[in-house]
Amino acid sequence: MTMPPVDPGPVPLVAYRDWPGLDPSGHIKVDHAQVRAIAARLTAHLEDLLSADEDLKPASSTAYGAWDAAQRFYPSVQDGHATLVDQHSRFLHAMLDMIKKLHRTAQTYDATEAELERRIAAVDKRLQVVPTTDLLQHDSSSAPPGAAVPNSLNPEGRD
Repeated sequence: MTMPPVDPGPVPLVAYRDWPGLDPSGHIKVDHAQVRAIAARLTAHLEDLLSADEDLKPASSTAYGAWDAAQRFYPSVQDGHATLVDQHSRFLHAMLDMIKKLHRTAQTYDATEAELERRIAAVDKRLQVVPTTDLLQHDSSSAPPGAAVPNSLNPEGRD
């Protein structure tokens, strides 16, 4: 894959000549085999994570006991679980997005991405997550009206 020449701007192109990603004419070189290998490694990691949702099953309130402190603690446990489920889904989608970008960079197009998308959708369905196209914003329709939704920057869902 040949990219347009690098704009040397205030730095002369000669300063970049030792960088292995540029060819003698100043165009960026891509080692497609290396990019494919990285995509394959990420795909293998994604395969491992696709079954991780089996460990994200919430415990019932009775699992924490009947005493008052345990029952007052349970809503926090539910909020923490919702945050873990949300972050797990976001991570799966972000990883798939990176794999797609690596495949495009390596100029490999195959059915692997479609199969991974199908499997991630199955995980989202099992976890009852509604993903959006924006990896940083999941649907908040499952939250009570007026409630802040837990997320990585607001893990307790407080306003």
